[in-house]
Amino acid sequence: MKPASHFEAFWLPAFDSTADPDEVLDVGFDWLRRTERAQGVRGLIAMYSASMRRNRPAIAAAPWEIVSPRSRSGYRIGAPVLAIWPPEEVLELAEQMATRSSLCVIPWEMADIAAWIERTGAKCLVEGFDAPVRATLPADIEEELRHVAAFGGHNGFLGGGEKEVAIRAFHRIARRQGAPTREGIEDYFRSGGEVNADGVRRAGKWYEEVQQGKRHLDYRREVIR
Repeated sequence: MKPASHFEAFWLPAFDSTADPDEVLDVGFDWLRRTERAQGVRGLIAMYSASMRRNRPAIAAAPWEIVSPRSRSGYRIGAPVLAIWPPEEVLELAEQMATRSSLCVIPWEMADIAAWIERTGAKCLVEGFDAPVRATLPADIEEELRHVAAFGGHNGFLGGGEKEVAIRAFHRIARRQGAPTREGIEDYFRSGGEVNADGVRRAGKWYEEVQQGKRHLDYRREVIR
């Protein structure tokens, strides 16, 4: 069972979709205004950098503060948030700020939020666009990854024994014919909600290194097999 989201979740078509980017931004800004009025809380925009306000006139003219992982200026919890073209760390920040409120995401590419939509059950605010679907892995691999996430995902795989459990699982998976890609492993962890952005990247890196034949050491400096 996936953990429940602590915010209402919505999405809009990606920058790379057939929708006009400025029209999508207008829909997002209208959503933010309406949600502000309904909740009585001033909204926020989440982006990679506040300087990205200059990227498009529509964003430059928007009256909301832009919060980014770089500065975190204006960070607060319980506000409606519009996340514009968010990489993983920005989406994680937006979720934190939208706790007990609402979050709408405008992705750069639709594939960027397939796992997020699966996890949150986010609804599209415009008609005519289907939600992207995460490419599922074989059931036994997903079951193995589920155990890995349950054991150490909450710590980003840095707690006692968690790296070892993950690396051993990655060895078993990587030996299979038609083993999944790093992206497939990362998307699975994103879809579950138990692993933070740093943990997802760390697990993906380890898996890719296992595929390349790199050896990993445990805390006793012994090779994990």
